[in-house]
Amino acid sequence: MTSWMVWSLLVVMCRAAGGESAEDQVVEFEDSNDTDPFVDDFEDIPYRGNIPSFISPLHYGIVLKANLRDWVYSGRTHVLINITEPCDQVPIHSAGLNISDVFMATYEPEGRGRRVPIMQVVEDKNQELLRIYPRRILYSGVYQLFIDFKNEFVSDLFWGFYQSSWTDEKGWKNKMVTTQFSPYWARHAWPCYDEPKYKATFKFFVDHESQYYALSNGAQESREPIRSGWVRTTFERTPEMSTYITAMIITNYRDIKGTTKSGIPVKLYGSHEKLQTSRRMLDTTIKTIDFLEEYFGVEYPMSKLDVVPVRRFGVAAMENWGLITAREDIANFDPTVHSAQWELQARVIMAHEVAHMWFGDLVTPKWWDNIILKESTVSWFMVFAADAIFDDFNFSDEYMVTYELIRGMDKDSSVNSRPAIANPESQDEIMNLFDEITYQRGGNLFRMIYHIMGPAPFKAAIHNYLSENAFNTAQMTDLTQNLQDEAPEYDLKSLIERYTLQKNFPVVHVKMLNRTHILVTQERFLFTNKEAVDDSPYNYTWHIPFTYTTDAERVDKVQILTERENIVELSKPATWIKVNNDFRMYYITNYDLVGWKKLYHQLVEDHTVFTTTDRIQLLSDLLNLVTADKLDITFPLQFLTYMKKETEFGPWKLATEHWNHLINRMSPAEKFAAKIYARDLMDEALKEVVKLNTSYNKPIKERLLQFVLVDTGMTVDHPVAHEFIDKLGELSSATSGEGTEPGIVYLQKLRRAKTDKKYWTELLHTLPSMKNPDDIRDTYWILCDTNNVTALKALLENSLQGSEDTQQEALDIISKTKPEVVWKFFKKNYDRYYQLYGKSQFTMAYLIQIVTEMLNTSDMKNDVKSFFKSNDPGTGEPGMMAGLEQIAENIRWKKNHRHKCRNFFFTYARKHAKGKN
Repeated sequence: MTSWMVWSLLVVMCRAAGGESAEDQVVEFEDSNDTDPFVDDFEDIPYRGNIPSFISPLHYGIVLKANLRDWVYSGRTHVLINITEPCDQVPIHSAGLNISDVFMATYEPEGRGRRVPIMQVVEDKNQELLRIYPRRILYSGVYQLFIDFKNEFVSDLFWGFYQSSWTDEKGWKNKMVTTQFSPYWARHAWPCYDEPKYKATFKFFVDHESQYYALSNGAQESREPIRSGWVRTTFERTPEMSTYITAMIITNYRDIKGTTKSGIPVKLYGSHEKLQTSRRMLDTTIKTIDFLEEYFGVEYPMSKLDVVPVRRFGVAAMENWGLITAREDIANFDPTVHSAQWELQARVIMAHEVAHMWFGDLVTPKWWDNIILKESTVSWFMVFAADAIFDDFNFSDEYMVTYELIRGMDKDSSVNSRPAIANPESQDEIMNLFDEITYQRGGNLFRMIYHIMGPAPFKAAIHNYLSENAFNTAQMTDLTQNLQDEAPEYDLKSLIERYTLQKNFPVVHVKMLNRTHILVTQERFLFTNKEAVDDSPYNYTWHIPFTYTTDAERVDKVQILTERENIVELSKPATWIKVNNDFRMYYITNYDLVGWKKLYHQLVEDHTVFTTTDRIQLLSDLLNLVTADKLDITFPLQFLTYMKKETEFGPWKLATEHWNHLINRMSPAEKFAAKIYARDLMDEALKEVVKLNTSYNKPIKERLLQFVLVDTGMTVDHPVAHEFIDKLGELSSATSGEGTEPGIVYLQKLRRAKTDKKYWTELLHTLPSMKNPDDIRDTYWILCDTNNVTALKALLENSLQGSEDTQQEALDIISKTKPEVVWKFFKKNYDRYYQLYGKSQFTMAYLIQIVTEMLNTSDMKNDVKSFFKSNDPGTGEPGMMAGLEQIAENIRWKKNHRHKCRNFFFTYARKHAKGKN
């Protein structure tokens, strides 16, 4: 018997048309190679939901034979489909596959099916479909479809079924193949119904060389030798799931193990060397499962969970059900190598993917227009879970505001923003939904709803939603109804609609009429009103969840304001008011100048009256209002002087990022004066943090604060920062191993490279021989911090040479290179960048935006427009639009604010010189 005939005899369990389970007797057929293979085609074709509603899959049996020596594989998809209306064709998604045979049969639970004669099979490349035409009409019933195919493991993309590798402790590169299917790349690996609404059960059989092992969504059922040097791995049947979260990995990693409280085995994979320090991420994964199982009141749906690092990866991590894949520096996070900043991110990214096991995997959006149901929800649950697991950082407020909310608002302040629920009509539009609106804005929408409803009603609503829709698909209206049912005192339906069906968000203007009454008005917030149109079904009005703090009280009970103009009565007379406690509601607040000055004087007198998150909000609101030309920049610069007493990480992170942004826009003389201002404001805080030890084992907030202040201190030439770094001693690879925070080690190297040209040159020469991706990344960043244009061009060229490691870091290199240099290089090498990143979900848009957003003249703006008229941005179009809008804002900023900044900094510097500041 041929191998295909053996596979055709596999017995799989599947659901009959009536909903009952029955044994699937697979129809035998001979191997056939006399069909001309279809032509490979990986073109980016527009994609719409194009499978008729009366055809749906019930179960897949997928058999693969993987040859990692030649990077090829062959396989068979055997899918049971349910047809509910008469039809003359059966379409199934297939893209770029070499189809060798197609066969159909009826499904008979009690016996063999009858062959269905096929007239022709047509490959529809435009729709990425294989269209199968039977000789006669097919009537309602369950049918079996068999498709034999061949393919190569992709080498030039991070999507589909593609090649990767990992390096062991001896420096040997080990082969690996892995999948990344979200949102529509499963069809590039094997024929399937590749839309989220088509859930089915899956059973995988994989033939591979015995030195490797295979991983998939289900637990391994068996591993049996089939011939010399080859084995067959069979996996247990999965629950009903969508194709984009199916996964397959073949490699030879090692693993460490743990078990959840409910008995779920969890494994984390990696090289032997990296696993020695990866226990933190394994523990984080297990604790997140334990917490979410209890909180949701719904058991973890799979029988196991594997976490696998992938060196070549186009996203941070992926929530394949039961098989999470992640960047190596996340899955194998190492506190001796990776900074506190990265540890913070690794924690929430892992919690994000674990939360997906319920939101997205157990309950899946019916279509990509409701991506909010999976990505936005878990962007809240990741920090909610992190707060329950870790006690060394305020994730639900400080992290969410500092890293998520502010970033989301920056994107959402544009005329080129979009509603949170948007119906994509092409593959590019689907990819572009994976953006700040979905993750940052959407996550903060659910944070807002949580604080409106309160903990108990919100928890009950989430439990009900998951229980009612388990192993099925849903739409936002389903979740909205569950939320509304648990909080009948609020009109959550109307509030949610206004925050999801229209773009942008409100600015809330607050004015105290007297000590007990305030006037609250709202309007649409945009960085610029140019080209803005009123295209909202709600006329750009929102229901405003209102909370406040005064000098007399803090009121967290939410009041919903539904009008454009509202009068609010305070329960106690007050002198000043600060609205939106802990920045938990998704809007910014503007006070009249009297109100702002009262808040400033309170901060100067005692800034601890406000929470850390409240102080971050005040700074963020001020800076956004300046960008929108609603405030003169002089006042925020004066407002920031309260920070001479600030001791918390969040406000310092926001302030120092703003300073660096300002300094980069200035002439040398202006920079000199601005640095005097920055040094003075951070002087006391910097002197305190350099007294702390530099261990990576100290609390994460101390490590974060120390790094951001020392890093900024070096940027503004504060002598305390330079002295601190210089005293830490000679650099060596052992420095980190002895316990020094990796971020400080990085600053040591940066300091030495800036003061020692010989050391800079040594780093450049050792770069090609470096094996560790983390060392490569840090070295590139250090080398990019130079004024040598020739050297920068050489570094950019080096990043495109084809190394897996340099390709991963190319975007970071670009982001740290001078804008005028990188734009010229990018134009010259656009075809190479497009080949590497043009089909990536996020990368091309991010790449185009960071290349263009720091340009600041009309000529540069026209150059960008002209370039993309003749060069297709592809999936990068949103980045191009954002970049052009940012260039316009840069031009406007120079016109409206630069001279005011210059005057403020020169005046401050003169007063400082006289000791009168």
